[in-house]
Amino acid sequence: MRPTILCVMITAAAATTAAAQENRAIVGDTARRHTAPATQIIYADPTNYAAVRANLAKASRPTFGQRLAERLRRPLLTSEPARNLDIAATAGIGYTQETGVAVAIAATGRFSAAPHDTLTPLSGATLAATVSVTGFYRFRSTGGILFGRGNRRLTWDADVGSVPMRFWGLGYEAADRNPRTAYTRKSQSFAVKYMVRAAGPLYVGAGLDLRHAEAARLDATGERYLAAQNQPRHAFSTGLSITAELDTRDNPHRATEGIYLALLAEIRPRALGKCDATLWHITATADWYHTLWRGAVAAVDLYADLWSSATPWLFWPSVGGTNRLRGYYTGRYSDRKMVSAQAELRQHIYGPIGLCVWGGAANVCSSHKLFDWSEILPNYGFGVRLALGEETSLRIDYGFGRRSNGLVINVNEAF
Repeated sequence: MRPTILCVMITAAAATTAAAQENRAIVGDTARRHTAPATQIIYADPTNYAAVRANLAKASRPTFGQRLAERLRRPLLTSEPARNLDIAATAGIGYTQETGVAVAIAATGRFSAAPHDTLTPLSGATLAATVSVTGFYRFRSTGGILFGRGNRRLTWDADVGSVPMRFWGLGYEAADRNPRTAYTRKSQSFAVKYMVRAAGPLYVGAGLDLRHAEAARLDATGERYLAAQNQPRHAFSTGLSITAELDTRDNPHRATEGIYLALLAEIRPRALGKCDATLWHITATADWYHTLWRGAVAAVDLYADLWSSATPWLFWPSVGGTNRLRGYYTGRYSDRKMVSAQAELRQHIYGPIGLCVWGGAANVCSSHKLFDWSEILPNYGFGVRLALGEETSLRIDYGFGRRSNGLVINVNEAF
């Protein structure tokens, strides 16, 4: 029995010793937690997130040119495409010597003349109105309806306008020597053509052209200029024409490759107008485009506008305007026949911005027998292009000529 009692006593002593050691460990650990100073770890981040956000916002902000291009090409009103119909309206500002600063509003519609034929290209129509503080106004409707997968097309052009004009008289010598006066030119015209594909990009067809023009608010000087050549103040004529067009351009508004050839010949019977004789009229256009290097396009335009000798002066062609011999005042150099040539170099610079330089010449005369090389009218200039979309660009040109120069602001290329 003694060994048993001894074992019990040894076990109890060992348990007591272990409990005491555990209590001392707990008390010591508690004391360390209460007496040790509290330590807080702080991580310092050197990144300035406000500056990062500002730099990212600045880098992603569109440039001035991009913002301007986006604003100009943004339509004022766009319909949701429904049943092959898409309508959009836009507004813009233009400038020429003849009109001054003008505001234009245009509505464009694209539609399908064959809704069940997906291979027929979309047809289109445009209605535009332009006004300026000088008293100029113009209302124009243009368009074309395509049939038979684009193999047939019906086009129209209706135009009504009034513009205050400077007036030096009639012919080349009058433009150089006579003192200037003024009048208001009022005009109305309507032309329609029906064309069919003859082969590949070649179309042929026939057309009808009604044209009326009037010289209003003529002073005594202007009346004297007209009386000197026995010219009327009103003219009305109806033309019956045949036409042919060959077009291989990759983009009709901003071509980089291809050619465009057009020929129109029309007769204007005396019985279908208010003219003293039957008139004939021919226009011929030859344009060529070629890419020279990256972003550079060479473009050449040859043009002739020929009227018969009995044509009233209100129908005569003249140099100047927005397309040919920019910088000349439209109507100053005017006669029954005009021929012109111009060449352009167009260079894309950056983003929507491009530059253009050109040179050219023209001549006006009453007959091809009286063509005079000394009366050639030179022309040159430079311009800026701002792309507004895939098919539209803003054109700002400044042209120089003989005793003439001027600014032109318009859309798309001159040719």
